[in-house]
Amino acid sequence: MKREINVIKKDWRTIDLSVGLIYPNIYMLGISSYSIRLLYSIINSYENVACERIFLPEHMRFPASKDITPEHYIRSIENGIHPIEFDILGFSIHFENDFRNILWLLEKSNIPLSREERMKRRENKKEYYPLIIGGGPVATSNPLPLNSIFDVFFLGDAEPLLEEFFQLFLTFKGENLSFEQLLIQLSAIEGLYIPILNNIPKRKVLFDLDEFEIPPFQLITSTKNTTGGFEESFFIEVNRGCPFECKFCISSFHNRPFRNHSFESITTTLNTAVNNFEFPKVSLIGSCVSAHPEFFQICQLVLEKHKKLAVPSIRIDHITQNILNILGEAQLKTITIAPEAGSEFLRYTLGKKVSDNLIFQKLKEIKNSSIKNVKMYFLIGLPEETEDDIESLITMIKRCDEFAFQKNALRININPMVPKMNTPFQKNVFFFKKKNQVILKERFHKIKKALGPLKSVRLKIGDINTLINNAYMQTLFSLGDRKLSKVLIDYYRQGATYGVLKRVMAQSSLSGDLYLSKIEEGYTPWIIQ
Repeated sequence: MKREINVIKKDWRTIDLSVGLIYPNIYMLGISSYSIRLLYSIINSYENVACERIFLPEHMRFPASKDITPEHYIRSIENGIHPIEFDILGFSIHFENDFRNILWLLEKSNIPLSREERMKRRENKKEYYPLIIGGGPVATSNPLPLNSIFDVFFLGDAEPLLEEFFQLFLTFKGENLSFEQLLIQLSAIEGLYIPILNNIPKRKVLFDLDEFEIPPFQLITSTKNTTGGFEESFFIEVNRGCPFECKFCISSFHNRPFRNHSFESITTTLNTAVNNFEFPKVSLIGSCVSAHPEFFQICQLVLEKHKKLAVPSIRIDHITQNILNILGEAQLKTITIAPEAGSEFLRYTLGKKVSDNLIFQKLKEIKNSSIKNVKMYFLIGLPEETEDDIESLITMIKRCDEFAFQKNALRININPMVPKMNTPFQKNVFFFKKKNQVILKERFHKIKKALGPLKSVRLKIGDINTLINNAYMQTLFSLGDRKLSKVLIDYYRQGATYGVLKRVMAQSSLSGDLYLSKIEEGYTPWIIQ
């Protein structure tokens, strides 16, 4: 049986405003999102505002009109409120392939998918619908494919925007303003993009992370037999952005400048949490937690509180003997690194300035430590990538296998590089054109065949056709313009599969190859201010 700690359940008779906070995927992924925990805590800190969570069921059929999931699965966790009854529905959007899930939830809630349709019904039939807002890294990167669906987008850091946003919405409710008047007023807030007004927003940056505390009383899922899984961890946000600016990375370019929480604020939050409730593990959150000047001291602090420790990927050149010792003391079983490419040339080209020799040196140090597993992330389909680079990747992993790690101790994850809008690699769409996808598939097959027999290597690739198809859809959604918004709705209504997307684009006289060629030539439909 699962239970939750620090749930906030308000009496709706005492509030003025209700927010349905939605992670458009299943519960276990949503509760493991720091964004959900942070927003839930901040929004509920307003006494007159209730924030309740909504997640998706584990099994869905697309579209929702053909789905038989009972209605109670989409009601909020706290009070069982139906999504259509909230004043605001806020989606935290982290992955383009969750777009279909957003549409599924709206349709299942009897909310028209099209913003234009909702506005017509408000005006002509006097029907009520929640304000549909979106935020998160995908919204900041490029909201245009969702342009005809959402009313408002939050771009950048949401924390400093919320108070003025809520004040304007409460004025809208209290003074009986028109919906159009609300949108016009919201467009004056820096960091809000209003698609129907096509205003030119500026990404909001919270320069001092300590202005908003890391939630000390944050949501945690617990079980009777606590294993310390990610959803059971207490999250400490260490930093935002990344100072190293790898050219494919949205965190580097959409979330800059790089900022750290102070060691003092981290200490205060952790002390408060430890003194008030039980949890087995602390998970450090950030794109580059090891870049914090007091990373070692943060790890020490967690151990002093007698908690297990989980850390995300660590930069290879940040691994020292002291770091390995403290992580070993924390009983860390797996350390994660991201070489990204098998050849030094490609690695340096994308901004990961780490030599082969340094990678091998650090792997030897890990092998001699108490940490027994290494997870390694690689990308293929990089700019200027050749067959020689694929051979270099295979050679590198074979050499890693020679270090005599235990069976399956080297967990190798290889994915296609998906270009993101407003990054230096946004034009890198060559491998997703129809005639070139076969090159990508052949390279995956070559890697799979070469690395499969290695004793210490556990290769995570999965079905290659599915992998490439999903990456292709993600690329189109990542780089799409307003025209793709209608395609997205039709794609969803006809079943939301790769084959459906190809058919819908053909029916709409849109060519994926022609659009990607425009991107290659410099077409940038969305520019972050």
